[in-house]
Amino acid sequence: MSATAALERRYRHLLRAYPKVYREWHGEELVSTLMATSDPEARRPSLKEAFALIAGGFAAHARNARAAGAPWWADGLQLGVLVVATTTFAMKIHFLYDSRPIWALAMIVLMVAIIRGWVRLALPLALVAAIEASRFLFLHGDAWRVTDFAPAYVETSSMVPHWVMVAGLAVLAMRPKKSLPTRSWAWLLIPALCWGLQFVYPYYEEMLPWLLFRAGVEVLVLGAVVWATVAVRDARWALAAAIYLIPGLTYLGENLSMHGRKGFAYWGLLTLLVVVSFVVARRTRQKV
Repeated sequence: MSATAALERRYRHLLRAYPKVYREWHGEELVSTLMATSDPEARRPSLKEAFALIAGGFAAHARNARAAGAPWWADGLQLGVLVVATTTFAMKIHFLYDSRPIWALAMIVLMVAIIRGWVRLALPLALVAAIEASRFLFLHGDAWRVTDFAPAYVETSSMVPHWVMVAGLAVLAMRPKKSLPTRSWAWLLIPALCWGLQFVYPYYEEMLPWLLFRAGVEVLVLGAVVWATVAVRDARWALAAAIYLIPGLTYLGENLSMHGRKGFAYWGLLTLLVVVSFVVARRTRQKV
């Protein structure tokens, strides 16, 4: 294979980072431009070119992910509620021990309702879930006498995610236009992955490799939020990240004595990334 053919093939591989529609409309033009400006003897793109193409593809995906017909704050609020729902139920629904089939089914329906934008279905389900999860707070010792189809918690940090969902869905339900965009079914992969791990490692959430993996993913995702905010030029992703962080910061505040310097540094980094996202959103909007 000649150097020119090899270089073109590698450029086309890198262009797969872009959405399919973008490639159909601009792919050939972009490849032609890249080939015209490249070294005739080069067989592979430079690292700078490769990084720029991947970054451009990510930015294009971020722009395409914006919901049509919804203001940025509603889009970000729905995303934040969805992230809280999928990550919470991924860890709180158990199939091997303390199994609650009715609860699990109801929460799966809740996640589907949020994904489909069915606020009128999602809000009452989230409210029932929040009341059930917080019944010890309201009923104290009498909580055992009421229906216990759902788990009840004594830690505030375990109740907060449910009330965050209720608050977010309530705000969305009060919009003049109550319809919301549908989200990708890929969001359900988050709980599906965690539920699958239960059958391999029943108590995986307490294992160090999982804790390190989750911490790494959170840092990478919140770093990507900063990048996506630059691409979309508004604070929708920053708002979603801030909503996601509320339960975690509640947990930190409830267990301050259990966290050392590394714990505070970790949560400080996550908070800093969210703050930077809002700052970036504000500055990019001012430049527009």
